Amino acid sequence: MVRDTDWANIMDVMFSAITTADDYIYITTPYFIPNDEIIMALQIASKSGLDVRLLIPDKSDSWMAKHATNSYLQRLFNANIKVYRYTKGFIHAKTMVVDDVFSTIGTSNLDYRSFNINFEINAVFYNTKVSKELKAIYLDDLENATLIDPEAWGKRSNFEKTKEAYAKLWAPLL
Repeated sequence: MVRDTDWANIMDVMFSAITTADDYIYITTPYFIPNDEIIMALQIASKSGLDVRLLIPDKSDSWMAKHATNSYLQRLFNANIKVYRYTKGFIHAKTMVVDDVFSTIGTSNLDYRSFNINFEINAVFYNTKVSKELKAIYLDDLENATLIDPEAWGKRSNFEKTKEAYAKLWAPLL
């Protein structure tokens, strides 16, 4: 178990898993409002040839969080990271699976609040069986998701981009 203390333990574990991955990184989170360290680690992993995928909800329980999440997606697309929107309901899972070796599931999102404000707890597994089971669940969830087309994403309206920019201003508080 990893829990938050005065140090950013959960963020450190996730960062370490991302930066030491060899094959793939699969993430599910309802709120993707990452700090610069996490987003840069994901970009480097993808640009190094790893299969990096993010699963986020299509419908959110927070207008502000959804648009703040959207404000980070172009940076992922620029690094060829695949982003999926879960369409079967509001996905609230918070998981990460790396290379069939590492996995974590818990209360923390990939956002400022989880890393710096909220008291969170995650179970961390260095176990092939558990990691493969979580990977299978992730891949099943992708059956109910739509891959976002980066080219179409780039053509969204200026109004949508303005909402994202506004929401991003509030990102540290979301």
